[in-house]
Amino acid sequence: MTPPLFLNKPYKYRVILGSASPRREQLLSGLDIPFTVQPVPDLNENDYPSGLSPYEIPEWLARAKSAAFPRDLEPDELLITADTLVFCGEGVLGKPASAGEAYKMLSVLSDRPHQVITGVFLRTSDHVLSGETGIGFSDITTVWFAPLSEQEITYYIEKYKPFDKAGAYGVQEWIGYAGIERIEGSYFNVMGLPVHKLWRYLSTL
Repeated sequence: MTPPLFLNKPYKYRVILGSASPRREQLLSGLDIPFTVQPVPDLNENDYPSGLSPYEIPEWLARAKSAAFPRDLEPDELLITADTLVFCGEGVLGKPASAGEAYKMLSVLSDRPHQVITGVFLRTSDHVLSGETGIGFSDITTVWFAPLSEQEITYYIEKYKPFDKAGAYGVQEWIGYAGIERIEGSYFNVMGLPVHKLWRYLSTL
């Protein structure tokens, strides 16, 4: 496989991660591309068009976050925004607002598979596709939880306080070690950024 042309050379864009998530910062750091973190204002993750399929919602939210960036981009800047949601059955699980809501979410996920979808949006001031400025894509991972006891769920919530995580859990935390039986797809996508896909898109820009 031919390596991307920017390996061992400065990347053509100054990359901005428009996210306050420490997991996304950690994952993007793993690609060895210099970047700065400039979070966008918080958005209501429940505010999206009703006609979207579950698979379209995270990318739509990532685009909305990009549009909410508080200033114009310079010609050599590239903005990355992302959103991760958990889908179980017909339900959409975002970030829990309380311990009680986190408990309900984890109870729903217990002993059954669910999908984690992360949408990503890349935007520059000079890259135009189909009349829109930017590129959007998504990645899907299926996760299987073992049966979780009341004590396990309560322990995790009280100790790790997963209120900033979609589906009320972090795969890289205790509950991932103790409760996840199988993953089909990208582990890093479950953490919040499908870096394997992101790398390929960045290498073509």
